[in-house]
Amino acid sequence: MATPPHVGSYNTKPRRMRAATSASSSVTPNEVNSEPTCYCGLQSPILMAKTKKNAGRRFHGCAKFDSPSCCNFFMWVDPKIPNHVRDMIVDLLERNQTLYESSQSRGDGVELWIIEMGMKSDVSL
Repeated sequence: MATPPHVGSYNTKPRRMRAATSASSSVTPNEVNSEPTCYCGLQSPILMAKTKKNAGRRFHGCAKFDSPSCCNFFMWVDPKIPNHVRDMIVDLLERNQTLYESSQSRGDGVELWIIEMGMKSDVSL
């Protein structure tokens, strides 16, 4: 199989993923011009990490990431996030989740207001 093209000036060597989990989400149109293929020979989608260590960091994964026949292809798209930035992102995500849970327990219509304002996001933690 052909080696995927390099993306940026950081380490882009493909690796195998451990296992597909809910710690990632699909990302649509991206600014990366070339799409590598996974070891299955399929175009590798860009996914987004949802782990605390790499929150929001994008990577290429196997096209069959949610299937038992996943080839475990893995390659970072984004450079490593500095620790202080990662900590800020994790803190903001945790605060957002706390506010959401608080609004749900109060039943004060905050979610309805968010939807009406067009601010509803499909991002989950």
